[in-house]
Amino acid sequence: MTIEPPGGSRDPWERFEGGAEAVIETEPLPAGFGDDDDEMPVYMMLSRLTERGRDRVKDHPERILEVNHEVEQRGCSVVAQYALMGMYDFVTIIKAPSNEAMHRLAIELGARGTIETQTYPAIPTEDFINAMKQPD
Repeated sequence: MTIEPPGGSRDPWERFEGGAEAVIETEPLPAGFGDDDDEMPVYMMLSRLTERGRDRVKDHPERILEVNHEVEQRGCSVVAQYALMGMYDFVTIIKAPSNEAMHRLAIELGARGTIETQTYPAIPTEDFINAMKQPD
């Protein structure tokens, strides 16, 4: 017995013009992201504002950009940043010279008491695919 999904289609991508291939094809990367001459590792930082952080952003939302400038002064670069709805308030894509530099940055930002972060290293999908093709 098979159950048809709502709308009668079994292809979840059907509603998108061009199907799955069109959805998977992404927008161009932000300037500076994926440049061959810039080999700095990439990290995705998810952040959640604390009560103190929410008060600060409510009263001074431009503070977000000031913090991004401070990140740049520490030798890292903010590639992209988005405000989120849900469990996290922001996702920030950061390039840092090393894991150690990213650890230090995350600790320094968290020590202020305005955000809690989770940071993940990220590699371009093409690099991941190439690594998966390597023999054991």
